[in-house]
Amino acid sequence: MSAATSLHQSRPVSDLKRNLFRITFADSGLEDAWQVERLAVFQRVNRRATLVFLAMCGAFVVVDLLVLSSPPGILLARGASVGLGLLGYYIVVRIRSVRVGDWLVFFGIAIAGLLVWYQVFLELPVDTVSDYWMVTSALLLVGVFVLLEMPLPVRILLAFLILCHSLVACALLSMPLEDILTAEVHLVCIAAIGWVAAWQVELARRLSFARQLGVEHEKARTVSLLRNILPSPIADQLLGSPDTIAERHDDVAVLFADIVGFTPLAAGLEAERVVQVLDRVFTEFDQLCDHHGVEKIKTIGDAYMAAGGVPSGHGAELAAVVALALDMLEVVEAIGKDLETDLRLRIGVHAGPVVAGVIGRRKFIYDLWGDTVNTASRMEAHGAPGRVQVTETIAQRLGDAFQVEPRGTVEVKGKGPMATYFVARAAPGES
Repeated sequence: MSAATSLHQSRPVSDLKRNLFRITFADSGLEDAWQVERLAVFQRVNRRATLVFLAMCGAFVVVDLLVLSSPPGILLARGASVGLGLLGYYIVVRIRSVRVGDWLVFFGIAIAGLLVWYQVFLELPVDTVSDYWMVTSALLLVGVFVLLEMPLPVRILLAFLILCHSLVACALLSMPLEDILTAEVHLVCIAAIGWVAAWQVELARRLSFARQLGVEHEKARTVSLLRNILPSPIADQLLGSPDTIAERHDDVAVLFADIVGFTPLAAGLEAERVVQVLDRVFTEFDQLCDHHGVEKIKTIGDAYMAAGGVPSGHGAELAAVVALALDMLEVVEAIGKDLETDLRLRIGVHAGPVVAGVIGRRKFIYDLWGDTVNTASRMEAHGAPGRVQVTETIAQRLGDAFQVEPRGTVEVKGKGPMATYFVARAAPGES
């Protein structure tokens, strides 16, 4: 059913077209999905019905051979019935298109009806037939409406053929008009009851199918939303278990970015304009994170936090995080020019051990804690507009992949004096 969830799910129940002869989904895509879903039921139910038919035919063969000593014509017809049942079983098991299967079953039942006609009405004496034809017709009607899996129009067509068959039988038997009317009323009542039952069953199954699609659609939306909030592996873990999620990673690269002077800038703009600017900037940042394989952690006001190495635990991915930082500077500069707004970004990066996990059960968030996070935040806060500032440890780890410019010693809040560096792209031919 997983392939059907992308169909129109907003009004599946109200989209059902219902009349006495047919029930369908107005949406052709939904109808196709239903027919695909029907295949398993078609094979299971009709396979069982075929086995019942084979068992009945086999029993009649035994009776004809050992008890009744039936004439060769009857025995031949019995053998043909067994062969038809075996062929029907093979076809039901092998069928892959339920619409084709419906009509194959129809023709199979029509042929079986001809065999019954031959066995009962052409070989047996008239006085014996009069005892059998009513019961035989009634059983065929029950089989069409109860034992088989077919769409309602095919059931109705078969029932009509059986009723016509019964009228012909009455004519051949020269039955009194009163008996004919009584017999036909009984058969029509059986067919009507079967019709109503089959209609209700198909309606219930279609409603259940539509509701199940709706449930799966909502579940998919929930999972998609959860994966937008949390990293996919963490979302899957949370969906599988309500237990607290907490992990320790030895080497994670943490990036903090902040729009310089955005608070006074926002004070002079309309609320919608402020949201539009931040939405555009952070949307671009999200796309850059996806491009570089870096995990977005959260936004706080006009600040943006991302990390490399979580939740995968494969190491800091430092080069990807620094490349992301440099791309973020270029994106903000381009957006500022496009919006004719003075936008400048300040970025800090540091790497080291962190604790990662999900906090809360309502409006939960995946977050990082530890001295590495604090140091990265300080690198941003004590940085310079339009630059990426890193610690000495990071500068040494970058090697020749980027240009590293010593800034000197900076008094960092809570850390004391620290040697920091600015990072730029390597000149062509230097990397």
